Amino acid sequence: MTGKERLLAALDRREADHAPTLEWVLATNVIEKMYGTRDPIEFAYQADLDGLAVSLDYRNELLEKGENGSGDIIRNEWGIVCKVHEEYPVPIRYPLEELEDLEGFVVPDPDASYRFDKIKKTLQAFNGEKLVVARVRDVVSQPRDLLGYENYLASFYTDEELVTRLMQISCDYSCRICENLHDLGVEVIVVGDDIADNSNLLMSPKMFREMVLPHFTRLVQHAKSMGMKVIKHSDGNLNAVVKDLIEAGIDCLDPIDRRGKMDLRALKREYGGQIAFKGNVDCVSTLVDQPLSAVRREVAQCLLEGGVGGGLIISSSNSIHAGVSAENWKYFLEIRKELGQYPLDVDRLERIAREG
Repeated sequence: MTGKERLLAALDRREADHAPTLEWVLATNVIEKMYGTRDPIEFAYQADLDGLAVSLDYRNELLEKGENGSGDIIRNEWGIVCKVHEEYPVPIRYPLEELEDLEGFVVPDPDASYRFDKIKKTLQAFNGEKLVVARVRDVVSQPRDLLGYENYLASFYTDEELVTRLMQISCDYSCRICENLHDLGVEVIVVGDDIADNSNLLMSPKMFREMVLPHFTRLVQHAKSMGMKVIKHSDGNLNAVVKDLIEAGIDCLDPIDRRGKMDLRALKREYGGQIAFKGNVDCVSTLVDQPLSAVRREVAQCLLEGGVGGGLIISSSNSIHAGVSAENWKYFLEIRKELGQYPLDVDRLERIAREG
């Protein structure tokens, strides 16, 4: 099977030849150490990834130059000031504070041709062999970055009209982005970002259902109406709203955060007939500083919990960040093929998972 066929089989909750893998972020220092390249397309072939997640393109204004290409301070087209790190730009200053700031606020053009340059380049390079998953902002992450985390969360209580308007703007924008992605031939999108920490949702489940979920559902259903598959990413404890996310129409949930009290085995048992799952080898410790035997055990455990019968994209528990050990991740990529051959050898996986 091709990588694309493998990932689509998992999203359809079918068995592939072996469990596929896909990551949201590839830190350049890690992939360069592994295979001497900083090009994600070249790396995808060398590491035999089944696909790549690709972001939209924005034209950034350089405000302050960092050192050696890292630490630059930029302003993106949304007016958000960010500091550039190995993995992604981190917002540090925000263009909006209150409802009046929306007057004259200009939303970037979702139809700008350059917006899709990386996606078009990756589609052409893969030529149907590997899957291109487009990264699309959902109705939480864009308002969060426009207001800043603290102001965004406070606005649910202090300025409901502001946060509602921003979610509407974000949904409209991302719906149009999805239309353009569909026209380019993109079949799968991932929507993020986090709506929870390790303890609970960032808002009450009632507030999420009443204020956020209608906009999120509209975005998911719009993508689905064009035949696209939708993966929802969020770290943290999502237990209170997993059923809501599924009813919104998602095809896959990521990453089933063990540190956030998420239980892949239980979720697979309850919802494995409705959605696929992605994850969940720990990238805080196991892929960072643990022995290779720990990587082997955790891969086996993840396959047992979520991979039986198909429907699992095995990956890190979040991303390949700058602190991930190149040796550990390279071993993960090798061992997931050996242990992830379908039909899974459950007895063998159980033995490995029990190893001390």
